[in-house]
Amino acid sequence: MGSDCLLTPEDVARRCGLSRKAVYRAIERGELKAFRLCSRLRIDRSAVDAWLEANVVQHSETAPVPWIAPRRLPEPVGLRRFLAEP
Repeated sequence: MGSDCLLTPEDVARRCGLSRKAVYRAIERGELKAFRLCSRLRIDRSAVDAWLEANVVQHSETAPVPWIAPRRLPEPVGLRRFLAEP
């Protein structure tokens, strides 16, 4: 592992299309392995690859597509009752 293999959280965020905060959270949760060197976080490229590989979405042709129920509006009360009337 050479210094050219180490990335900053910002580098990882940029490469993955995430915010720096999301990368910090992944490190805090233990999902992404990082090193603290002179009070700075550094991430090995192989750790990023392993993190990505661990989060691959598995596709199954037999699995149903998740259905999300539409949000119901609250019952018309207050000023809403005037909007509900034709």
